[in-house]
Amino acid sequence: MKNILALFLLVSSSSLLAQKIRPLVGVSGYIDTSFDNGGFGDLKLGAEYKIFYYFKPEIEISFMLGALEDVTNRDESGIITSVYSTKISSVNYSFCPKFILGNKDSGDGYIQILPKYTFATIEATENSAIRNPNNLSSPIEKKSKASANEHSLGIGVGYVVDISDDNSQSLAINLYLNNVDLGKALNKLDKDATISTQYVIGFGVNYYFSFKKKTIN
Repeated sequence: MKNILALFLLVSSSSLLAQKIRPLVGVSGYIDTSFDNGGFGDLKLGAEYKIFYYFKPEIEISFMLGALEDVTNRDESGIITSVYSTKISSVNYSFCPKFILGNKDSGDGYIQILPKYTFATIEATENSAIRNPNNLSSPIEKKSKASANEHSLGIGVGYVVDISDDNSQSLAINLYLNNVDLGKALNKLDKDATISTQYVIGFGVNYYFSFKKKTIN
């Protein structure tokens, strides 16, 4: 009897959590002219937990990727003497105490405010090819790496619309003020560099999904 009761409580608790938790996937792009193609981006996975309608904290892990524009140096004759290419990646662990603005019964969507704390592990990699005066067909190649950890705060705002009448599935269009400074690692590769990705603007889309039927609350 005790085992049956324990199983019942476990199933009930799991069902309740399933109604309160929504997984999310998303993609974002950030504008910065120091980077190739004018910016960098990220992919994210996470979950939203509904404490009550106007307060839905999120946890998230994101993978940020980017590449600086290649640097090519030439001598006075126009001959290439060296080429440098630099890539950056970051794994970000975030907590966002998300706040909702809007009438939940209007059906027209709502606004979400996204303050965010992030711990980031950043790694920059530079590949260089330098002209070899002793063998012009075989340049001197070198690979350098630099890393950094960072704690940071950021902010975002978004507009959310429901995309299903049966399930709790939503799509959010977000505007971000980036809070992860990839320059903490990039500038270690070049002491004269002054790259910073703090306070750059980004745009993103998050998809929240659930296979549970909507509940009225």
